[in-house]
Amino acid sequence: MINTDTIDWTGDDEVDPFTDEEEAAEEEAPAPPERKFATVIDWVEGYLVKIVRRKLNPLAGKGLSWDERWWMYPEVVARLLALHEAWEEARASDSGSAMSSWWIQHLEPHLRVILDGDTGPMSLAAKDSGFHGHPPMPISAVPDELRPYLVSPGKQ
Repeated sequence: MINTDTIDWTGDDEVDPFTDEEEAAEEEAPAPPERKFATVIDWVEGYLVKIVRRKLNPLAGKGLSWDERWWMYPEVVARLLALHEAWEEARASDSGSAMSSWWIQHLEPHLRVILDGDTGPMSLAAKDSGFHGHPPMPISAVPDELRPYLVSPGKQ
């Protein structure tokens, strides 16, 4: 319902009859919870590497692999960014099972890939800094006649 008390009947186009309602809605919205770790770097250094402990194999391509230069691997960075965001959300949740769900639904699947010593992004990490990750996967250009069929619904 429009609050007629806020309408400028003189014809001034500067007045917005919805301003009071919008401001009230903004004031009632709860502030987002404060983050525990401001950045993924803070989260990896202050939480992940302290709480997650695995038997790592120092030989490249054997067992579990982790490179202390994790920030050099685009896939690892993307996964850790996603994990950090999901962790912050779970931490701030009122649900008692949110953190358990984070471990099972987020961390464990990502760790299986990140630490995979056979095919994971750090699987051939060399301690001499000679390896910085596998090359990007090769692709071929999508034929023009197929492009219309590969557009997300609603984006056409």
